[in-house]
Amino acid sequence: MEKKYKLAASEIQSLVPDLGFGFVSDKIAVDGHRVQCMVREEPDEEADSGWRFLGGGETEEYLDEPEHISLLDINTIANYDPEIIPFLMYPPGTQIERNASGRLEVTSLGTEEPEIILLPPVVAGTVLVPQCWRFDISGRMFRRIDGGSLVLWRPGLTIWMDVYTANNQSIEERVNGILSIKSEKAADLQRRDEEGMVKLRYSLTETVADKELHGVYLFGFTPEEELHLAVYYTSEADRKEIEKIWETLGVVKT
Repeated sequence: MEKKYKLAASEIQSLVPDLGFGFVSDKIAVDGHRVQCMVREEPDEEADSGWRFLGGGETEEYLDEPEHISLLDINTIANYDPEIIPFLMYPPGTQIERNASGRLEVTSLGTEEPEIILLPPVVAGTVLVPQCWRFDISGRMFRRIDGGSLVLWRPGLTIWMDVYTANNQSIEERVNGILSIKSEKAADLQRRDEEGMVKLRYSLTETVADKELHGVYLFGFTPEEELHLAVYYTSEADRKEIEKIWETLGVVKT
């Protein structure tokens, strides 16, 4: 008898990049329970993520029946419970359980937080960047924290973001600081003075590992802080998306 999953294929959204597959209990995939426990083992093969997901209440006898376990893409499992997304980059040996307050937490001793933390994606529309920044994008993009930077990406376009405080420097002092360290190869330098903020941008093509890396660097300055965006692209179509970000880059009105 064919298994009837809780979610139809048409309901599965792209939430995380390709991470391989995982084993998931039918308590989750068929009955629709939230993930109660997730354990990452050493993978059995290249496509195996090592993740194993339980929905709670599975007995040893239940798990001994192969028909109670499904082999699904990690993105599909994330659609059943998006709360697993921030934990998916943790290493083998990690165990995560839902605590008394209903939140997933790491329970394995000695497990260090990975440098990359995945977050739910952003969709077309306005992207909000703490503390006060915003810009618009045209379509869904994956999202992660990478070495302390917030990163949005999709094929052909990657946006690295960092926010800095003013450190008692004026906007002009900080703008001049950026201009003093930009590469001599920088092109298309532009500045816009808008209400309550200044925007700056330039383009730069570099050679990295014998390949050309095309980037546009965008900056926003307010009296209190500044936003740095390093946007890397592969085609002119992607360049149009950068123009959209530049035009809509601003501060959230409170």
